Amino acid sequence: MHYRLIADGGALLDEGGGTAEMAGGALVVTPEQGAVLRVAPGDVVEIQEPQPYVVLLTLADGARLELSRLGVMRTQLLAELSEARVADTERVLLLDGVGSAEAFPGWADGSPAELRLYDDALVIVPDAGLAEKVPYAFIKGVTTDASGYTIGIDVPGRPPIAVGRLARRTSEFLDLLRARTAAASGRTSHFLAALLPGLGPVALRSVAAQLRDGLAAPREGLEAVEAGVFAALINAATRPERVAGARRLLGLGRVWLGFKQTVSVQRAGSGAGPWRDSARPPVLDHDGRAGSFGPGLPGMLAAGLVSGAGSGFDGPFDAYGPGLAYGMLGTMGGFQSGNSAGPHLPRSVFPHESVTPAYTDHAALTDAADPAVLAFLLVLTPSGHLVHEVLNAADHATYVFTCRDADQAAQLNRALDLLGFRVEGIHADATSAASQYRKTAQRLPALRVLRERFAGRVIHTDGWAEQLKLAISRIPDPA
Repeated sequence: MHYRLIADGGALLDEGGGTAEMAGGALVVTPEQGAVLRVAPGDVVEIQEPQPYVVLLTLADGARLELSRLGVMRTQLLAELSEARVADTERVLLLDGVGSAEAFPGWADGSPAELRLYDDALVIVPDAGLAEKVPYAFIKGVTTDASGYTIGIDVPGRPPIAVGRLARRTSEFLDLLRARTAAASGRTSHFLAALLPGLGPVALRSVAAQLRDGLAAPREGLEAVEAGVFAALINAATRPERVAGARRLLGLGRVWLGFKQTVSVQRAGSGAGPWRDSARPPVLDHDGRAGSFGPGLPGMLAAGLVSGAGSGFDGPFDAYGPGLAYGMLGTMGGFQSGNSAGPHLPRSVFPHESVTPAYTDHAALTDAADPAVLAFLLVLTPSGHLVHEVLNAADHATYVFTCRDADQAAQLNRALDLLGFRVEGIHADATSAASQYRKTAQRLPALRVLRERFAGRVIHTDGWAEQLKLAISRIPDPA
């Protein structure tokens, strides 16, 4: 193997013979003489083959690494590097979504790319250029051209994403994208129906349309559907120890409320062959115990009943907020231990049928030690700040950002969603070589926006109210 290492400005830094291999999760070039070069796959921003049998890698710092004379190892090395690059790019840039991804090699916006469909988002990792995450809540429509082989994904704020060259997997990708987008919307509607059992179908549809996964809805928009909707959701979502702080926040300015699912509840089917839907109504075996959201009256009761000891502003919560939804939020125990039948496994008891279809395991959400659905507030203050508060996580601090108006508030909300609401990188050191967030802050626009507008972080201690008052009293930078 022959290599050439070229600096960002074009100067030749080193060249010679040696070996190249994937080792320890990195591309390792070992020269015949001199220091070893180790390249993390996530630091490769472009892979090219400018000439036959020549591989050119562009690195995140602008340098280029040219490899030639690889012989029979070229194909294997490229395949291993490409696979490791996708995984490492997702990890470094915090792009991974909820659940397991289904991967599709294809093209996006005119460039070769790997397209990955998670439970909650599409992630695009191109061979050249920046990787991108598109939560399904951002997608307004999915269409195809006349040929049926080019797919257009409509995302506000940018031209439609053109996906193509999926070959025989075009229909599979299109069907799965639409199915997962619909499933994400359905989970939101199901979750909100559990918190608002007294709301009619049309009103519930309006609420769910505003409270898309990860995107906050304005208080006035929710109250326009029905006056008690916002208060009911706040009551259901807030941990008892956060109630006083939430009350204070509601008086500080314009308020948005949102929910973000953080745990996958999609379960693959199992069995020796494809599942066959029976013409008869399915019989579900629950071992004599109440499952969660089972069919008929028992399922309705399981979804509707909750003990009288509620939490929230006016407690007890006067609607029958079901334990399952509270379990998702982590504000109550849900169907725990002896009160639960465990994960809802739809097992057919018809003879000769041993196949379980893919399903949504809502009960599994109650087993998580941390909330499976984050409930959060965004408050825009007259002083030009946006306060981000998680209502149902005990160890989550309050974050303050500079923010002029509702448009900037929406921008910050989208940035938080693109990070999966993983906020550690917002306040952590991102300048030193030892920082795990340095590369993320340099290359992920969403994190850069949040860091640039970060104005303070207030820990929930006895002095929380005073510290918050101090944080939002500072005059923000006009920029």
